[in-house]
Amino acid sequence: MSEKNRSMEDTKVTSPLREIVQPFIDLVHAPRALWGVNLAYTLEGLSYFGILTYLAMYFSDYVFQGIKHADVWSHNMVMILTAGIAISMVLLGFVPDKIGVRRALILSFFLLFVGRFFISGSHSLFGFEPSGLWSPLHLTIMFGIIIILIGYGMYQPAAYAAVRQFTTPKTASMGYAMLYALMNAGSSLVMLSFLLRDEKFLGLGIEGTFWVYTGITLVSLLSTHLILSKKTVEETIKRVKEETEKIEGEKSQDVEIKTEKTDTQLSAEKSYTNERLYIPITFWIIVIGLIATAMYKIPHPIDYIVSAIILLTPFILLILPQKIRRPTMKWIMEHPLANTRFFVFIFSLIPVQTLFTYNWLILPQYISRAYEGWVGEYFEVASNLNPILIFILVPIITAATVKVKVYNMMIWGTLVMSLSAFILAIDHTPLTLGLYILVMTIGEAMWSPRFLQYATEIAPEGKAGLYQGVAQLPWFLTKFLVPLLYSGWMLERYCPQNACTNPERMWFIFGLIAIISPAILIIGKNWLSKDVKVATPV
Repeated sequence: MSEKNRSMEDTKVTSPLREIVQPFIDLVHAPRALWGVNLAYTLEGLSYFGILTYLAMYFSDYVFQGIKHADVWSHNMVMILTAGIAISMVLLGFVPDKIGVRRALILSFFLLFVGRFFISGSHSLFGFEPSGLWSPLHLTIMFGIIIILIGYGMYQPAAYAAVRQFTTPKTASMGYAMLYALMNAGSSLVMLSFLLRDEKFLGLGIEGTFWVYTGITLVSLLSTHLILSKKTVEETIKRVKEETEKIEGEKSQDVEIKTEKTDTQLSAEKSYTNERLYIPITFWIIVIGLIATAMYKIPHPIDYIVSAIILLTPFILLILPQKIRRPTMKWIMEHPLANTRFFVFIFSLIPVQTLFTYNWLILPQYISRAYEGWVGEYFEVASNLNPILIFILVPIITAATVKVKVYNMMIWGTLVMSLSAFILAIDHTPLTLGLYILVMTIGEAMWSPRFLQYATEIAPEGKAGLYQGVAQLPWFLTKFLVPLLYSGWMLERYCPQNACTNPERMWFIFGLIAIISPAILIIGKNWLSKDVKVATPV
C-alpha cells in the first residue's frame, strides 16, 4: 500500500475520534467572548432540563395532588413552558438585534432567574400550600413560567446571534456545533440530580433541587456579565471582522460547485412555483382539524374564538383594501409552507418527533412508577441518558455516514427511532429501558443532523434561512399537541401512580404513532427527495 493510500485509510479510521476531539481543540482557541456564551449555555442546559425533568411530576404529585386528572393537567402546564418558548422566540427574537447580544443575554438571564425564583419559592418561601387548580401555589408557579418564557424569547436568539458575531466563516460551524454539544453536555448532568433530591444524599427534595438550579441561573447571569464585558465584546467583534475580511479577500475558487448549487435551487424554485397554490388550503384544513380536536378534549370559549378567526381569515383577506391584500396574498403564496414537498416533509416528521417530548413528559414519571429498586428510585439517571449519548454518537455517526444519501439517512434514522418504542412494548425491565434509550438515540443521531440540511437544499435561492426557521414549526406543534391531546391521559390510563402494572400498551401505541413518519418518507421517496443532493458534502 502506498504512503498516500495508507494516509487516506488512517484518516478514515481516525475521523470519528477526530470529530469528537476537534470541537474541544477549537474551543480552547475560541475568543473569550465565545467562551462566555458557551459557559452560560452549558449552565442553562443544566438549569432548564433540570427543572423540566421534575416539573410534570411536581405538578402531578404535589401541586395538583388529589384532584381529578392530575396527570393531564400537569402535562398541560408543562406544555405552556415548552411550547410557549417557541412562540416567545418568534415574538421577541428581534430584541438582540435592537439592544445588542450582550444586553439581551444579561436581561434574559435576569428574567430566567426571577422566573425560577418564583417557581422555587412558591411553597418554601411564600408558604403557599397545594389546593388544586388556580390556587395561589399554582398561579405563582405559572407566573414564574411566564417570566421564563419572556426571558427565553430573548435568550435563544441572543445566544445564536452572539455565535454569529463572535466567529468567522471558518469557525462558524464549530461555534454552532459547540453550542449544541455543550447544551447536551450540560443537560446530561441532570442525571446526577438524585444526589440533590434523594434523602439518602443531600435530601433537598424537588423544591430544594429547584433552588439549586435557580442558583445556577444566577451564576450564568454573573458569568455573562463578567466575561462578556463591553470591552471584550468590542475587541472580539473587531478581531472577527478583520479575520473575515482576510478570508473574503482570499476567496477565488469553487465556481463549479456554486453553479451546480444554483441549478439545483432553480429547479427547486420552479417546482416551488408550480406547487405553491395547493398548500394554503391544505394548511388551513390541518390547522382547523387540530383546533377542533383540542376543543373536543378541553372545551373552552377561547377555542371557538380562535377557530372562528382561522375560518374567517381567507374571507377577511378578500375584503381588505387592494394595497394590503396584494402583498399579503403574495407573502402567503411565497411562504415556505406553500412549497408542497417541503410542507409534506416537515409535517411528516411530527409523529416521530413525539418521542422527543416523552423525554420530559413521560419518562421521569414512567420510570419512577414502573420500575422498582435503583432504576425507579433514581429515575433521573435513565431519563437523562439521551443528551450524553447524543453528545457522543452524533459526531461518530455523522463521520461514518458522511457519504450516505441525505434522504436515505432521514428514512433509516426515523425508522430506527420509531422502532425503539416497541422495545418498551415488550416489557418494562432495566434491559428494555436501556435498549430503548440507546436505539432511540442512535435513530436521533442518524436523522436530526440531516433535517436542516434537507430544509436548506430544497429551499429556493435566497430563502434557506426562512426555510430553516419554518422547519421548526412541526417541533412547536409537537410540544403543543402531545401534552394537550394525549400524553397525560395515556400516563393516567396505563401507568397511574402506585398502579403502573401494564405500561407496555402505552408504548405500543406510542410506537404506532411514531412509525407513521418513516412510512410517509418511504412512500413519498421519489417525490420528496427530488432536488436534494446525493450525499452530505465531505
